[in-house]
Amino acid sequence: MRKLSLVLVAALSTTALGVVVAAPAHAKPPKPRAELVTKKVSASFASGKVTAGATVKNKGSKKAPASVAAFYLSADTRQSGDDTTLGTAAVGKIKPKKDKLVGGTFAVPSSVVPGAYHVVVCSDSGGAVRERKETNNCKGSTGTVTVTGSLTVSATAGTGGSVAASGVTGGSCAVTTCTFPTPGTGKVTFTPTPASSYRFGAWTGATCTGFTSGAGGAITFTNPTSNKSCTATFVKQVMVSWSIHVPATGMVAGVATNGTCTPSNPVTGAGDCLVDAGVGTVTLSATAVLPFTSWSGATCDGVTSGAGGVVMTFSAPSADKACIATFTI
Repeated sequence: MRKLSLVLVAALSTTALGVVVAAPAHAKPPKPRAELVTKKVSASFASGKVTAGATVKNKGSKKAPASVAAFYLSADTRQSGDDTTLGTAAVGKIKPKKDKLVGGTFAVPSSVVPGAYHVVVCSDSGGAVRERKETNNCKGSTGTVTVTGSLTVSATAGTGGSVAASGVTGGSCAVTTCTFPTPGTGKVTFTPTPASSYRFGAWTGATCTGFTSGAGGAITFTNPTSNKSCTATFVKQVMVSWSIHVPATGMVAGVATNGTCTPSNPVTGAGDCLVDAGVGTVTLSATAVLPFTSWSGATCDGVTSGAGGVVMTFSAPSADKACIATFTI
């Protein structure tokens, strides 16, 4: 009997163990998740801007909420920290196994070195979508876009005047600094305007070349191929004027170097000369109808010469002068 009992216990134990081993497992099904991937990236470059497009697909089993796709210029087809960000574009909600087109036109930052670049597009760049897999959002374009550098053409004014830009085509100007996205295209004209008591002098600058000249010192750059920088210089002028103490008692004639003189008024006998400050010379010569007496005036401090001092000379005057010629009545 004892032997039979042991055999029965062993048999029951084996049966129980078999039941435990054969019991089915109850594992939880995977949670539905969205999964956004980028496909079919295309891009082109023109007029300083990149136009790019891509397809964003939801490979997951759950609808993806609205998100944002980011666009980059890259030396390769992978997104990395040294890529240049072009911008972003909104992506609407995407149902499972569906896709949406996304794209935009983006200005290329001036810091980008001209050359060939891939465009990389990364879906869900802001992390708005909880995805099944978070590392497969980016894709680069198969081909490259060739980015050409923009150039600037600028003009500034020296002391004594101002400069204005006009007739701009193929680019845009911030006051008188004009940017042309595509070298060899575009046009701009700069016109100098002297302030009172100044005249336009000349355009200066090591790169101030390749323009055509117009009236009043205006210059025009057409289809520039390199950066240009010009400065308009202005020359200060002084006026030497004269009048007759008693009109018709005599006459005064003016002669100038580095300047010009107006003829005396036939009635009053008054006139003036305008010369460059510090370099011009003005000579006033009195012609008597009645005997010449003297030159007078608070600023009439030139040098007299000739018989009776009838000649008044101003050498390199730096301020306005005014003389009165007196003849004996």
